[in-house]
Amino acid sequence: MCFSKKIFIFVFLLSLIVVVTDDALATQPTKFYESSNAKGITVINYHSFGDYQEIANINISQKLFREQLMMLKENGYTVISELQLIAYLQGHGRIPEKSVFLTIDDGYESVYTIAYPILKEMGMQATLFVIVKDMETGSRKGVPMLNWPQLKEMADSNVIHLGSHTYDLHWRGNNDSPKYEAMILNQTKDGQPLTNELRQQMIVEDITKARMLIEQYTGKKTSSFAYPYGAYDTFAERAIKQAGYLIDYSTEEGYNTFGSGTVHIKRIDSSNRVSAETLKKILEKQQILAEQQYKNRDIQVEAHVSPTNVAIKAWLKSDMNTKVLQAKEARFELYKTVKGERQLQRNFGRYCVLSSESLRVMTTEENIEAYEAGSYSIKTIIVKKDGSKEVYWVNFKR
Repeated sequence: MCFSKKIFIFVFLLSLIVVVTDDALATQPTKFYESSNAKGITVINYHSFGDYQEIANINISQKLFREQLMMLKENGYTVISELQLIAYLQGHGRIPEKSVFLTIDDGYESVYTIAYPILKEMGMQATLFVIVKDMETGSRKGVPMLNWPQLKEMADSNVIHLGSHTYDLHWRGNNDSPKYEAMILNQTKDGQPLTNELRQQMIVEDITKARMLIEQYTGKKTSSFAYPYGAYDTFAERAIKQAGYLIDYSTEEGYNTFGSGTVHIKRIDSSNRVSAETLKKILEKQQILAEQQYKNRDIQVEAHVSPTNVAIKAWLKSDMNTKVLQAKEARFELYKTVKGERQLQRNFGRYCVLSSESLRVMTTEENIEAYEAGSYSIKTIIVKKDGSKEVYWVNFKR
């Protein structure tokens, strides 16, 4: 009887240890997706390859382009795909800590004659945003553009993936002046006035036409868009969303962080003005800044996991020390790990919790007794009043 009692006590204590251990682990950052994940990713953008005097400010020589890619390879950088980038920006995909993504704007013929062979040789890939009307006319600013057979060959190779740079909205008014970009200018190319709503409609029609033609001639669907000159406003943004594009790219410089979303992706331009060594230093600086931002995250999450219930509290450190409220709301999503990857299941508990002066700690919970056995994660997203977001993951097992 004494022996049986000892066994009972031992098993009871062991069960407590297991419960405490699971509970403690549940409050830790996700090791696979955060601690060993890239803290930020830099997107490198190119335009023209070779030596075209008409567009000298956006050219990069064949020699320098090769040197830059060799620098990436020799310094341990991984050139990821756009699908990987999207999953990372949505907060459920892991990429190597030293990752970059390559884009090319406009669609000059030199992409086919110079960039494409080098990318293929290096085992790398890029997403190309084409101005469809300029491809149809065959030139832009006196420089030859790609044709459809060339575009299809590159797309079929999976070395070059396709995106839209509009059909015919890559122009400026007022004698090609900055701040008169077509995407934000309330007039047509021939000077006819437009309301904001009509401009939005014009953009939708233009970028839908671009997408349809790309698919018609290459057989490839595209859901990514790059703003001409990086110009956009509320109506242009609505048009991109209305037309069904999933990710859009700006010309704002900087890095992009895990879970930050797929709008206004920051990029750094590369050309003959950027040596391979300079590009290396830029990437190193971006990585340091991203790591500092990760360490200094404002978001705080406390989790309590029991065999029947998961409860989450989320808040911002800054909101505990100031009268000015930064948090707008907290959102909670449930993921299940399937074959090593998180898959979104549905919203978790009270999905969207609005913050207020009297509610600075936002909470949610859910009964998990009916869950299937497996590994789960809750993605907590705090949206700030300035539009920025911070993400935190909590893991638990059922």
